[in-house]
Amino acid sequence: MTLVAAAVVPAAPALLPGLGGAADPLAELRDRARATLAAAVAADPEAQVVVVCGATNLEGGLARRPVRLEWATDAPSGAARFTTGRVPAGALPTGLEIGRELLGDDVAARFVSVADDAAARECASLGAALVRGRPTVLAVVADGSATRTVKAPGHLDERAEGFDARIARALAEVDGQALLAIDPMLADALWCRGRAALQVLAGALGMPDARDGAPLASPGLIGDVTLDEAPYGVGYLVATWLPTGT
Repeated sequence: MTLVAAAVVPAAPALLPGLGGAADPLAELRDRARATLAAAVAADPEAQVVVVCGATNLEGGLARRPVRLEWATDAPSGAARFTTGRVPAGALPTGLEIGRELLGDDVAARFVSVADDAAARECASLGAALVRGRPTVLAVVADGSATRTVKAPGHLDERAEGFDARIARALAEVDGQALLAIDPMLADALWCRGRAALQVLAGALGMPDARDGAPLASPGLIGDVTLDEAPYGVGYLVATWLPTGT
């Protein structure tokens, strides 16, 4: 495996310039997320950079859905889905567009979406494939639950705080097994749209061992969660996995 670094940033649409209005309430978060991605890329400037996010089923049926879709680097913006609703054909999913915006024009990257209903094993296989044979930095755009408060998009669910805490702990400890253990049904109930992308990240540590289901170890990565908040009832995490000594 050749995962050399990774970063996790929120999938909040207001991170895209102009969508937060004149007040731009996520300006500070945008700066922090941009710096976090830059730190991951700087860990190995020669590595390929892959942006990953979950996306809804574009094919209209489980039997036909693609687990993975790769998007053109110059795909059109889909930000209009939040304003006029008129989205150009082939527009990037919001998470990938956030990644593209935060990385900036100077970073060449691949953009890959994972079906948000993909099974954990499918996500792990994708993560392993993305980093196989080449040093890779993964930029994962993913939220936690969206049920942390009564004003959250999914209203209040008492399970959400503990759910998000387990994700934060897994990121801090570089614990792929814990990420793969996220229950898809619980994630759906808590309006967590980042589950699949986080499990792709877990798979980048190594495919689960057939004996006990545990991902293979990825030595030399240190986890750091620099933000763990839910300002709008949505779990926002900013985290890095960086090589020891970085």
